[in-house]
Amino acid sequence: MLSPRLPVPDRVLVGCANFQVSMSTYFSTHGFVEINRTFYVLPRQETLKRWVRMAPPGFVFSVKASRKLTHDGAMNLGTDLARQGLKETVLAASTLQARYLLLQTPPSFGPERLEAVRAVIQDLKQKLNSRISYEPRGPSWEGHGDDLADSLQGLASVVVDPFRQKEVHWEVFHYFRLHGLGERAYVYSYSTQEIRRLKDMLKDLEGEVVVVFNNTDAYKNSLQLMEELRREGIELA
Repeated sequence: MLSPRLPVPDRVLVGCANFQVSMSTYFSTHGFVEINRTFYVLPRQETLKRWVRMAPPGFVFSVKASRKLTHDGAMNLGTDLARQGLKETVLAASTLQARYLLLQTPPSFGPERLEAVRAVIQDLKQKLNSRISYEPRGPSWEGHGDDLADSLQGLASVVVDPFRQKEVHWEVFHYFRLHGLGERAYVYSYSTQEIRRLKDMLKDLEGEVVVVFNNTDAYKNSLQLMEELRREGIELA
């Protein structure tokens, strides 16, 4: 009797938060990047267009939403600041033809404001074709996985760090962000054993899987993970 076939990802997109190395080097080794610069300031249109021209065919961009929208404007579209952040986010994502858009709120933004998150995502989905992911931060979200899943059903995937949190909800795609495991945020290099453990977490998932390394050794660790996944015969972007 044949053993039942285990699920495998449609494909896995592995990349870094920003390029980490020269763009020409990055484009030669990776098929995906998460642009974090857009969180701090909107790059010039010519800069965004140049990145698209430089990228090889099929390269995938993800864009992190402007902090004017998610932090300074507190996802309140009734404020000028949040509306400006939304406008800048849409401009960056559309120019880069971003497949993914990341919304990240600060620890001060709690589950009692989920309706504001829904409103922003619904607005973005009317303006963009990007797949949207939401990364809540802070201890106030602990125990609210069901609330997140119910609120974002049909709208967005919930971002987690798979070493630290259990995934609570995904829509068509999984979106993982790895920030390191050290005492200092982001200052970390994952060991070979940890990379292999991550590979084992990913290999039996279904749908499209996105993995973003947001640590000081992101470029090296992303290459290590891609090599481990290739050995499993898993398709990479």
